[in-house]
Amino acid sequence: MWVVTSTAAGADARIVLAALAAAAEVPVAAVVLGAAMTAEDPARPYLAGLLELPEAARLTLDQTRAMTAALVRAHDLVLVTAPAGLLVPIGEDGWTLADLAAAAGAPAVVVTGPGPHAANHTTLALGALAGHGIRAAVVTIGAADEGALPVSPAGRIPADPADFATAADWLDPMLRATTDPTAPSGPAPAAGRSTVSGKRLVLGLLAVFLVLVALVCGLAWSRG
Repeated sequence: MWVVTSTAAGADARIVLAALAAAAEVPVAAVVLGAAMTAEDPARPYLAGLLELPEAARLTLDQTRAMTAALVRAHDLVLVTAPAGLLVPIGEDGWTLADLAAAAGAPAVVVTGPGPHAANHTTLALGALAGHGIRAAVVTIGAADEGALPVSPAGRIPADPADFATAADWLDPMLRATTDPTAPSGPAPAAGRSTVSGKRLVLGLLAVFLVLVALVCGLAWSRG
């Protein structure tokens, strides 16, 4: 089970879900939370199973997890998505897509695209997933600014693809579900670019503060 989530309205998770299903060599099913899949949805031709839960607001987290688990037992790959964002309440008691991924132990595929806020939204999504202990990979749609993203994308999908015949070429091997038991399977922590951790940042600021305090005390002592 993989959770597919968008960072913004301009990054259509349905396109990535269709690409993942088209590139798979195994039977794929999809779960749609809080909506129904339209007849024109690009993923439909590639799905062996479909569970639509437009009334997910009436379901508890445990009920939803049990339903998706039943689908997982019958299919090699289950892709779960929702029109709501990663941290937007979906079900009873306000559980979110991130809560479901954490409860099911499922990794996530974060969908991002072009636009001035893509890097910020992607960074926030990955941070939220990490806070839930969820592995994640990023897939871009269209002309995304990869240099601004916090990690290297594991998939690159053209804007408005006419078909998905070459979907496997758009995705890294770990996102191509295969029958080969030796092949990598499922999103894993993407190769991040050099960043400063929160702990290291706090320690650095503390060091600067102590140096400034020492300088102020030294100046006061010399003037005294």
